Amino acid sequence: MDTTIQVQKDVGLFITMNPGYAGRSELPDNLKALFRPVAMMVPDFNTIAKIILMSEGFKQNDALAKKVVTIYELMKK
Repeated sequence: MDTTIQVQKDVGLFITMNPGYAGRSELPDNLKALFRPVAMMVPDFNTIAKIILMSEGFKQNDALAKKVVTIYELMKK
């Protein structure tokens, strides 16, 4: 118990929780005090696909990105 552990400065620890959903509990206060809250949001898949296609050299990346996102959304359903 009296062991010192060296922590690397380029390491990050993240706790992801959604306490609003059924069956999930809130993070205890003693752990909550050790971490900073980070807000998250749903990514814009159309912009991500457009940038990936643009970086690969596609000139009509906007139209293709819409089609790719639509295909993935249909597969997800």
